[in-house]
Amino acid sequence: MVKDLVGVKFGKLTVIEQHGFTKRNIYGSRYALWYCQCDCGNFCERNTDTLSRRENHSCGCLNQEQLKEMSKNNIKHGMTRTGIYYSYQAMMSRCYRKKDIHYHAYGERGISVCDEWRNNPTAFIKWGLAHGWTDGLTLERIDVDGNYEPSNCKWIPREEQYKNKQSQKRKRQASTCTT
Repeated sequence: MVKDLVGVKFGKLTVIEQHGFTKRNIYGSRYALWYCQCDCGNFCERNTDTLSRRENHSCGCLNQEQLKEMSKNNIKHGMTRTGIYYSYQAMMSRCYRKKDIHYHAYGERGISVCDEWRNNPTAFIKWGLAHGWTDGLTLERIDVDGNYEPSNCKWIPREEQYKNKQSQKRKRQASTCTT
C-alpha cells in the first residue's frame, strides 16, 4: 500500500499524482513515482525515496538560482559538498588517480575527461544541471570506450548504472553463451 502524497508539498514541489513505480533495485525494492509541479511552473517526476530524503526540493531551478547568485558574488561554484560535485570528483579520480580502485577500468584503459571539464569543475556542474542532474542519478558514458565529455555522457538512476558495470555485462554474456 502506497501512502498518498497528492497535494503534499516538498520544498518547491507539490505532488500532483502518482505516476507508476520505479524498477526494482538490486535489493528488490521499488518506489512510487510522483508527478510534481514546481513553484516556478515546471513539472517533474520524483520517486518516494527522493522526496523523503532530500531537503531542497525543486525541478532543478533552485540549483540554477544558486549558481546565478554565486556568480554574482564571484564564487567559483559553491557546490563542494553536493552530489553533483561528488560525481565530478569520482570521475576525475577514476581517470587520473592511480590509487583509485577503479583506475584500471578507466585511466589505465585510456579513458579521460575533456579539457573543458577537467580544467573547470564549474563547466561540468553547469552541464550537469542543464542536463537533468538530481540526487540519485549517476553519470554514465554512452559509449563505454569513449571519454567523459558532454556529447558522451548522460544521467541515469543508480540501479540502472549497476546493471551497466563491465562485471555485470560479462556475467550476462557468459550466461548467454552456449558450449
